[in-house]
Amino acid sequence: MKNIVNGKTIIIGITIFLVIVLASFGFLYIKNLSNAHPIKTALSKVPVVSRAVSHQEENPQEKLEEEKARIQDEWDQIENQKRKLADKEAQLAKREAELDALEKQLDVEKEKIETTLKNIKDLARYYELMEPRNAASILENMEDELLIQLLQNMKKEVVSEILANLDAKRAAEITKKMSGL
Repeated sequence: MKNIVNGKTIIIGITIFLVIVLASFGFLYIKNLSNAHPIKTALSKVPVVSRAVSHQEENPQEKLEEEKARIQDEWDQIENQKRKLADKEAQLAKREAELDALEKQLDVEKEKIETTLKNIKDLARYYELMEPRNAASILENMEDELLIQLLQNMKKEVVSEILANLDAKRAAEITKKMSGL
């Protein structure tokens, strides 16, 4: 009976020892060894536990390195997107400047056309006020395009009188060009 009691005592002792070792190991694992440095040193001398402690020490460092690499990757992607965005903004600014220049050029051309049209209308009024015979003798020597523009800005009655006073061949050419044929 004494052997059974001694056997039970040994089993209970081993069980208590294993519970203490497992509790210490659990404590080290959960707390990540931050406040357990003296215990870590003691447990690192136990063969089975020392492997777990050394593995646990490497694991946080690996995780930290992996996290650093992931953050660096994300940072690189953000920087790449920033560069692409800056390039797009530069292209957009360049196109905007080109459009502004074209708009200014169009404004200048529009102003020229408006001025030319106003001048043609003014000239057409002057010729309308002249005697058709005198206007025809002046317009006889004018370029076809300008003559057509002047005639198109005059009253129909005045145009017919001026055409009647032009050379017949010249009047026919101008009439044909005015009709678009």
